Amino acid sequence: MNQVQNLKKLSRLSYFDKNTLAQFIELSDNSLYAAINRWVKNGKIIQLKKGFYVTGDYLDKMPEKEKYLEFIANKLKFPSYLSLEYVLQKYSVLSESIFSLTSVTLKSKRVFRNKLGVFIYRGISKNLFLGYTIKKKNEFEIKEATKAKALFDYLYLKLFRVRVFNKEKMDSFRLNLFGFTPKDKKEFIDYCRLTKIKKYQILPRLLFK
Repeated sequence: MNQVQNLKKLSRLSYFDKNTLAQFIELSDNSLYAAINRWVKNGKIIQLKKGFYVTGDYLDKMPEKEKYLEFIANKLKFPSYLSLEYVLQKYSVLSESIFSLTSVTLKSKRVFRNKLGVFIYRGISKNLFLGYTIKKKNEFEIKEATKAKALFDYLYLKLFRVRVFNKEKMDSFRLNLFGFTPKDKKEFIDYCRLTKIKKYQILPRLLFK
């Protein structure tokens, strides 16, 4: 069986790494490296990040690519969950268009650019790595922040190096908060309290006054 036929066996996988590829393609390291470069160039496989791939056939058969992108956003950097601008746009909290998938991670910040899009990751402390749900979308399980947590993550990171802020500073973010229910506001307040930092604990009063 030739290499291309072996490669087709990987078309059922939502992603795979070089080690998985090596199990299907019996080549030396150097030959496998050359083959990967060739397949990336001709579109048979898509490089999601270094050593992390999906086949072109898998993507071609994917009916709803947005769900797949959200799933892959969770996988490119682990652990992570979708949050920040990407999630806030879903709830119309931000008015501007967002073209990247933004996530929060326990690790350092990072940006991945590939043929599928731009994936941005911002680091947060372990005690604040919460407030997300696992949503089942088709065959994918996707970790995504709640509306309140996405807002908290966004402002927490935006204001991290700002010593003092006021209502005018909050207004400059042009946030649409009319859809926030009392339950959403309470959840947001809980995250602010969790920081144990005074400047964040006054945020609810400035936002929901």
